[in-house]
Amino acid sequence: MKRSTCGLFAGAMAALATSLSLPSVRAKPNEDWARCLSIEKIPSAERILSCTAALASGTDSWASSRAYFLRGQAHFDEQNFEAAIADVSQFLHSYPSDVQGLQARAAAYFRQRNFDLAIADYTRVIEIEPKGPFAYAYRGEAYQAKGDLDRGIADYSKAIEIDPENKSAYTGRAVAHRLKGELDLAIADHDQVIRLDPQSALAYFGRAMVHWLSGALSQSLADFEQAGRLNPKSAYAALWREIVARRSDRPSRLAEATTQLDMTKWPAPIINLFLGALTPEQVLSAADDSDPTRRKGQVCEANFYTAEFGLQRGAKEDVRRSLELAAADCPKYFVEGWAATAELKALSANP
Repeated sequence: MKRSTCGLFAGAMAALATSLSLPSVRAKPNEDWARCLSIEKIPSAERILSCTAALASGTDSWASSRAYFLRGQAHFDEQNFEAAIADVSQFLHSYPSDVQGLQARAAAYFRQRNFDLAIADYTRVIEIEPKGPFAYAYRGEAYQAKGDLDRGIADYSKAIEIDPENKSAYTGRAVAHRLKGELDLAIADHDQVIRLDPQSALAYFGRAMVHWLSGALSQSLADFEQAGRLNPKSAYAALWREIVARRSDRPSRLAEATTQLDMTKWPAPIINLFLGALTPEQVLSAADDSDPTRRKGQVCEANFYTAEFGLQRGAKEDVRRSLELAAADCPKYFVEGWAATAELKALSANP
């Protein structure tokens, strides 16, 4: 399960659509331009078509620049990050110091896992707005994803210094502390997020993972249950609640949880594995996908959760290879990677 990272792009786009202090559109009114430049939410595929047609018709530079930006948003929403970067870069050619544009392109670079270029754009934002907390938090996340945890923590801490109620910075710093093995500091940051936002399912989920890692299973179970109550549509909260409950000899609630879940999409095959409806081999087969990024993430999860399923049945040696694959191949920002590493350490200590 990847940690959510990129609400920024949508926020940057919305901010641009409503708050850029630029002249009003001087283009000849027509349907393509009106739909392309509309601040109303329209399907991304339709906006791409409208903006492409509008740009082909020609107009002044400002309207064209904004069209590139908005088409970039639509490409991002379609997960075509290369096209999003190209369009936002075209916008930035005209407005090189536009903070929303730089942050939007950085978010797309992040989704491409091109962390160095994301860091470069966030650094430029910090140069323009040194008192803005969000660029520090997002640059910290890019450093963290790159594996530079100390720089990530430094940026998160700077964001918190500027804005002591910055929940995303506390959350990011908690993850970095957890990855460094600084579990007490990770718990403290998750506690702070919960104090700021008692309805944050993500904070309870994050704290539950740290409790699981430390072996505090009763506290972990309580937090996973709260995460599930706050977000009953979270398949991962339901799945982890099941893992910890079984390890704690507590009753299963997974079948009940499926009434709130979308069982037509991933990770439904993993849930069906724990319900006894699929085999590990069938889950691994279901993880295949034509999109290489999605396939990598799903194979990572399939390896980890089939191993967890095996561990619960006492097949310690049989699952070691799956845990090794998860630890080696999971994207850095997937919890299953470090969880697999933790399970391998536990197997070595207690074979």
